[in-house]
Amino acid sequence: MTMNLTEPPTKTVVLADPRWDGHHPTYFYEFTASLLRLGHRVMGLCREPAQFEQEAKKICRSMGIDFAERIIVEQLDDPDRAYLRPGHDHDPLSTIVRWRCLRRAIRRAEKKSGHLANFVFLSWLDSYLRFQPSTRLASQLGLPWSGLYFRNHHFGSELSGIRKAAKGDRSLRNENLVAVGILDERFQDTMAAESIKQVIAFPDITNEEPPEVASVFAQEIRAQAAGRKIIGMISLERRKGFLTMLRIAEAAAGKEDWFFVAAGKYARDTFSEEEQRYITSIQARVDSGELDNIYLKLPGERVNDGADFNSLIETFDVIYAAYEDFQGSSNALTKGAIFERPLIATRGECVGNRVEKYGMGLTIEQGDVTQGQEAIRRVIGGEDWDGNTLRRNYQRYHSLHNRERLDEVFAELLALGSQHTQPRECSAVLVEQ
Repeated sequence: MTMNLTEPPTKTVVLADPRWDGHHPTYFYEFTASLLRLGHRVMGLCREPAQFEQEAKKICRSMGIDFAERIIVEQLDDPDRAYLRPGHDHDPLSTIVRWRCLRRAIRRAEKKSGHLANFVFLSWLDSYLRFQPSTRLASQLGLPWSGLYFRNHHFGSELSGIRKAAKGDRSLRNENLVAVGILDERFQDTMAAESIKQVIAFPDITNEEPPEVASVFAQEIRAQAAGRKIIGMISLERRKGFLTMLRIAEAAAGKEDWFFVAAGKYARDTFSEEEQRYITSIQARVDSGELDNIYLKLPGERVNDGADFNSLIETFDVIYAAYEDFQGSSNALTKGAIFERPLIATRGECVGNRVEKYGMGLTIEQGDVTQGQEAIRRVIGGEDWDGNTLRRNYQRYHSLHNRERLDEVFAELLALGSQHTQPRECSAVLVEQ
């Protein structure tokens, strides 16, 4: 799929994301690398352009291509808040402003670089749809476009007319939209029927680089585990099942030869006051030495994806991914497949279904501490709930969620975009403010 990188770029592709937290930078870098492998120029619009530029230079060096010729960097402003709905992310006004910010950023980048954009890809499509008052906002770009729709689970349920309108999905019928990307493939057919567009399942990619040496943090974890089996999670949020993992660890203390790792930033505000008190009490017992089977140091520090993250994953014998009240995909499964680590997941929804389908671990009922303990015990022993050997079909899962598949998807999108391309006058575009 990789093209001759010494040839001139085929297209100039706008890659835009209004967010820059969690896995957003990882996706942005991986999408950039994929588009470069396919022979295109990337116009990267994001919230942290300096950070993106630094990483993009590394990507270009690794490919042996000229950064100045292949990458255009521009700041993407974003309202960051709802103007009419205090405390929320979206409302009709913020969505209008978001599209205007995108259009202006594209025009600035075109004017400074002298290159016209040919295609727009929105790495986080959701924020450009919510509460959209007009299906014509995207038409103002004058470009074929697509995007990755993360939170598409309402397509699996019946919504009232008002709630459906608030999702902004009618904008998926915009004449310049060539296709819609999704991570959760369960609603692919429903979305295609409603949007009358091609809906493409994207791989849930992640940074795959194996660490050259174990990080200092990873070495610390192994030392504290002292030979015990390690069950770990990264990013301490309520939706990730942090509370339940702590309760499993507490119940297993003194009974099982296990060591639990709760790493990453503590998202305190996602928990109730009572839950916060429980977490604080566990921390106190860890600090006193009463609970010696848990690594927990609140408030914790972010573990950046890449060498540090992957080095930590390599220490885990089991990845705890039993998300709660969460419907979507997770690249924790991709990490598990790459490093061949079994997972504990919540039964049902996208993550649980995939874990069961590929035999990559075991699923439990949401928040069930007793089942969680038994699932860990069985996974460590390499058996499923029926006592059979776990299939551990890591390679098959990875084949659907790797960089090669990402290149195939982008090649398909850009081919569709070529069928929609309309000529643009360079002189007119480059003088527009």
